[in-house]
Amino acid sequence: MVTTMKTPKVTVLMPVYNGEKYLKEAIESILNQDFTDFEFLIINDGSTDGSKQIIASYSDERICIVENEKNIGLVNTLNKGLVLAKGEYIARMDCDDISVKTRLSKQVKLMDKNKDIGASGSFYRLLRNNKNAIVDFPITNEEIKCFMVFNCPIAHPSAIIRSSLIKQHNLLYSSDYTHAEDYYFWSQIAEYSQLKNTSEVLLNYRVHENQITGNVKFLGVKMNTLNAIRSKHLKMLGVSPTSEEMDIHTMISDGNTLTSLEQLVAAEIWLLKILNLNEKNKILDVSYFGKIILERWLRLCYNFYGGKKGGAYFYNSELYKNVKLPILRKLELFKQIYYSYKRRS
Repeated sequence: MVTTMKTPKVTVLMPVYNGEKYLKEAIESILNQDFTDFEFLIINDGSTDGSKQIIASYSDERICIVENEKNIGLVNTLNKGLVLAKGEYIARMDCDDISVKTRLSKQVKLMDKNKDIGASGSFYRLLRNNKNAIVDFPITNEEIKCFMVFNCPIAHPSAIIRSSLIKQHNLLYSSDYTHAEDYYFWSQIAEYSQLKNTSEVLLNYRVHENQITGNVKFLGVKMNTLNAIRSKHLKMLGVSPTSEEMDIHTMISDGNTLTSLEQLVAAEIWLLKILNLNEKNKILDVSYFGKIILERWLRLCYNFYGGKKGGAYFYNSELYKNVKLPILRKLELFKQIYYSYKRRS
């Protein structure tokens, strides 16, 4: 490992495994940041392609190269990076993505101003099949905690993390949650500090045939780990789901189209159950949790029935009536959710 610089404000942590196709774009997007007080910790995890040569071709003194003797996997490589990182903040980066020029400066400013935030992320631009789409995430800590009942709340390669929090609580990624290690990591951080996302697009996230995310070969493992984390958050609400309820919760979380009216009815019963439990116990912010449940419920209704019929089914449902918000707020929320749905569909 080469270290030639003073203690940096930020460590940019980027694991690399056989990433030669997009690696130059990823590296140069960090080197060209308008914020310069960083070390770029690149850990080559036993690549067998030309990644090592590409990394070595850069002479920038901010780059610190670590070569794993053999491939040890993403989780172990990330944990190695957490230990080696010297920065006050650790910014995650993947070897196939592109950080926008102002990413680090904006994220450092946000973290410096908000000492109660342990980690934050951003919206990103999805690069897939020559199409661009903006992917959004919950913004506030309250909404993020509600969102975690269903899904991972921060895009991993967009994240910046407070190093002192990791050291203070000995936080690490866990191999028990392979392919959802970030979801579990944010769940740990949420126990000790606040989380946040910015609505600014600070990352271009590439989807391609070689990445692990979405690879059919890993879907079974990923689904099991996702559901293990979801179950932990449901237990915080005071419910231990049956296998049938967990199947419904998975379909809701993944945005799947239900195949029968019986499934749609079961989904409404389940969402009503966790909505009412939270209103009783007030574990999560009642307003945000209601919003997130309604968003998922509208999507289920639209996917099952389509346009006007789906909207009518949603509007006349017991679930919609049971969310305790003023009528004008519910109508406003309906429009927000509708346009969010249309944007994503």
